[in-house]
Amino acid sequence: MTDQDTPQDDADMLAAEYVLGTLPLYQREAAATRVRRDTHFALAVARWEDRLSPLNDTYEDAPAPDLLPQIEARLFAVPAKAPKRAFWQSWFGGVAVAAALGVAVLVFLPTAPQPFVPLTQLTADASDLRYEVGLRDNELRISRVAGAPAEAGRVHELWLIIGNAPPVSLGLIDGAELTLASMGLSAGMILAISLEPTGGSPTGAPTGPVLVTGVVEKI
Repeated sequence: MTDQDTPQDDADMLAAEYVLGTLPLYQREAAATRVRRDTHFALAVARWEDRLSPLNDTYEDAPAPDLLPQIEARLFAVPAKAPKRAFWQSWFGGVAVAAALGVAVLVFLPTAPQPFVPLTQLTADASDLRYEVGLRDNELRISRVAGAPAEAGRVHELWLIIGNAPPVSLGLIDGAELTLASMGLSAGMILAISLEPTGGSPTGAPTGPVLVTGVVEKI
């Protein structure tokens, strides 16, 4: 980014890369979240879609195969009439089915969910506010474990900061926690929470004070 670049220029470039599909997975998921929450960014994405839509004219439509007859045949086929079996064959068959069902119940009994693995804590020296960040499979959970929620008319907003790139909003924390996709987090990335108006930042960047921050140490 040069000295002449503005946040609007950065947002417009991000919108173009999002429409072209050139963003890495974690940036694409973060941009998709921003489209839902940032009206200005959503408009920038819509403008780029309009600009690039003529490129679709160079591709011919590929008709989808008609799979309905095959699906109906699989679902509603009339089964062939089974030959009669001797009593002992039916009895042993019933025992085998019961045993198989017993094994299936043992195999498919639901297991207790795995706990979230702690990644980092979001804190600040001059504040008692503290959030814990945990990872379970592809789920990221941010939980407020100390301090008060945002006052009336305000909300805590979560941001992802990667290197010198502008912060990207990951969502609003209306209650005590927020759960979202992990978005390909890696060590060294920074998570931060700012105080914003209800509905989130109107500019797509933090406008209120940054309350707490934390560095992802390991994944």
